[in-house]
Amino acid sequence: MTTPSTIFRSLLDGLKGVARASAALVALAAAGVSPAMAAPSDSGSLAPWSEGIFDIHHVSTGRGNATFFVFPDGTTMLIDAGEGDPEFAKRVQPLKPFPPVPDGASSAGYWIADYVRQFAPPGRPAKLDYALITHFHTDHYGTITPDKPMSRTGAYRLAGITEVAETIPVGTLIDRAGPDYQYPVDLRNCTRSGAISGSSGLSLANYLSFADYRLKHGQAVVGLKPGALDQIKLEKAAAFPSFHIRNIASSGIIWTGARDETHHYIPEGAVTACDFDENPFSNVLTFAYGRFKYYSGGDLPGVPHYNQPWWRDVETPVSAVVGPVDVMMLDHHGNRDTVNENILRNLAPRVMVQQNWLSPQPGEDVVVRMASKGLYPGPRDVFSTGMAPETRTAIGPIMDSIYKSYNGHVVIRVAPGGDQYDVYILNDADKRREVVKHFGPYQSK
Repeated sequence: MTTPSTIFRSLLDGLKGVARASAALVALAAAGVSPAMAAPSDSGSLAPWSEGIFDIHHVSTGRGNATFFVFPDGTTMLIDAGEGDPEFAKRVQPLKPFPPVPDGASSAGYWIADYVRQFAPPGRPAKLDYALITHFHTDHYGTITPDKPMSRTGAYRLAGITEVAETIPVGTLIDRAGPDYQYPVDLRNCTRSGAISGSSGLSLANYLSFADYRLKHGQAVVGLKPGALDQIKLEKAAAFPSFHIRNIASSGIIWTGARDETHHYIPEGAVTACDFDENPFSNVLTFAYGRFKYYSGGDLPGVPHYNQPWWRDVETPVSAVVGPVDVMMLDHHGNRDTVNENILRNLAPRVMVQQNWLSPQPGEDVVVRMASKGLYPGPRDVFSTGMAPETRTAIGPIMDSIYKSYNGHVVIRVAPGGDQYDVYILNDADKRREVVKHFGPYQSK
């Protein structure tokens, strides 16, 4: 009699084409084996999510960060929905932004929403139980310009997270300062007074209008609570007791590692003007499923410039309480002020994912640190959602020693129970988003 283990051996030994993969999936279903971990290794479509799987989709748009999560019970979450400011890209020339993918005919928000609809749990309407904005920079929540279309509500314009929410319902909106937006300064007053100018001011004012509209209409808007273990949770938490999300830091307040206790790492009163840098105030979270652990830190910095205060190194205290992880998303797109020695030593990631959109990402010194076996031993694989050709040329062969893929949507698929995971690279050049590369399985720590 054919058994599930026989089928899996057949898949591993001889499966090469899409047609044979489809036939094998039928056989798996007949044998009572979930097909979710049996997606084709180098071609065809990623197999649909099924219960017990934990999916992490790093969405490639060429315009900023967006990470879509499907938890083991089907609860969904989006971290960031970025659309960087094109005027900023012009100001930093000759540094180059990436071309938008799959094309520039539609906005990043449109493509993020389209991606969510494609990979949301099948058999139910697409929704986001949680949408979290790590911090208020537009490559994480969307750039507003006067020509952006208005929402159907008439209360705010559409770009980034507001555009995603226009077509996909959002249950709870989480950011670092809601619902009063008073920390470290009064953000509403900063936008009303014009102290934050240009598209940055328009974008923040628009986001606050979006949050206010939700609050007035009974839709949840909350600030991330550092140290909390149950603010973001599964709908069916009892079915997956080994899955949890720990809030590590928010607005410069960091979990101590004990119970839900926190401390103000960035001194209160250190920032008093409206034109402060949001990056050190980024939301930081870890996601654990059995032995598997994933780190997300927004644009957290770790390498202060010589004229910056000591508390610009937030990576060191954060990493001390996070400890080892399996997968790390690089802070601040891999810019040279981040991914310091301490976070690499403490997290010791087997897999790193870089969401980048400008040619100086990553910095050469960041690549050298990531490749260093002196910081932590063992292999490490890095995957980028998009790498500029001039960056690879400038940094040279050391990149190829650790980078396994330079472009495409990067999907981490964690097996039921969390003992192992795979990495799938999906084509970001068209909306079919088929698998082009597969790595793994990796064993969780």
